Amino acid sequence: MNGRLAKLMPYFVPALLLQPLAASAESCKDTLKTVQTLYDNTVDKCRSGPASNCSGLLIRGTHRSPDGAYDVWNPSATAQRLGTFAASWMRSDGISYEDPGLKTNNGYIIAPFDEVRKSETPVHIYCAFPNDAWTDFRDDQGCGDNKNSTSTQEPVCQSMKPPIDSAQAWVQLFNKYQRDRKQDQRQCGFDMRGRGSDANEARTAAFQKFIKARQVINTREFQTQTELRIGNPKTDELPILAFFYSEPRGLADAQKNAADYKAKTGKERNIVKIDFPRTPNGKARFSCISPTPVPPENQYCSKYIESSKWVRRDDPKLGKDTWTLQVVPTDCGRKIKDDQTDRMWAELYNLHKDDEQWREYSQYGGSMRRQMVCHLTLVSAGRPVRDKPEWNLEPARPYVDHETSLKMNCNPY
Repeated sequence: MNGRLAKLMPYFVPALLLQPLAASAESCKDTLKTVQTLYDNTVDKCRSGPASNCSGLLIRGTHRSPDGAYDVWNPSATAQRLGTFAASWMRSDGISYEDPGLKTNNGYIIAPFDEVRKSETPVHIYCAFPNDAWTDFRDDQGCGDNKNSTSTQEPVCQSMKPPIDSAQAWVQLFNKYQRDRKQDQRQCGFDMRGRGSDANEARTAAFQKFIKARQVINTREFQTQTELRIGNPKTDELPILAFFYSEPRGLADAQKNAADYKAKTGKERNIVKIDFPRTPNGKARFSCISPTPVPPENQYCSKYIESSKWVRRDDPKLGKDTWTLQVVPTDCGRKIKDDQTDRMWAELYNLHKDDEQWREYSQYGGSMRRQMVCHLTLVSAGRPVRDKPEWNLEPARPYVDHETSLKMNCNPY
């Protein structure tokens, strides 16, 4: 173990994590142990500083370049402009989400500060947002005000007036904009850069507030990732712990990325499958077993919604000028079976969850999802409703059980 890491051992971490990862290729079993131990380690701080240094998983979902124009582990043009890149962080104690985000199905896990191999340079977290914050549009290295939100100014939490200096204060600010379609863009992030003699203590405290704030909103925002801005590494020097995929169709890209990484850096990294939690209280699962090839008819859709827009329509029960979300599914989306309704719903939810039209009727809970599933199930006048050119979903409709929804032709009132 090198001298730096010998002095920076995390609290209560099994012996596995107290050894630097071998420079040569390690077994997938060893990689899995490291990943699982990091995920399960729920300390509020490490001896070296913030809890992110020795616990949790720092991940980035990626889209592979179809023509090889870029490598997923190197900073994009936007990252180069800002000086930082975006990633997310999850852990077993209520910091969870259902997928890698941005419609990705593969990516990589970044080695945390205390687990970086001897010959590599660790990356540093600049700021931490409890919820996805559209940081590519923020100033101050992606940590400050969002240019798309002009009504208020949101610098880092510590610079707000008054300062957002606790998890409770952050949640209050977040709830203040609950009905604002730009809610995520108007939150503040906890500054992790630290300055002065107490910089490490300040960074540690900031990340503790980030953790607690996410735990408060995790159930409500389970379909949205956390977001961190991380200082850019030098070209081909990002300390990757492992590549990952989350769906069978992501395996091929993960394999190609791992092969390219080895070819360009000489470093071999294993590929881990992450089964993300299905519920806010669920736990992620990790494995190195490649899945059995999935028949084309059972593969997931790359996209479920072709288009969707809000219109006003007169409804005989809901009244004039009722807000309606007109949804046009993709051809693949129209053919899905029951095991994919959650994915279709997640795509639609993430497209419109912050819209004013949707939030106005948020007290009706699962009404929109019930209407969507009804359109996939109902047969009317001998024709499947799923084949209609457009599906009209109204957030003002009350929530009813599935059988009632079918009896009311997907239009409960």
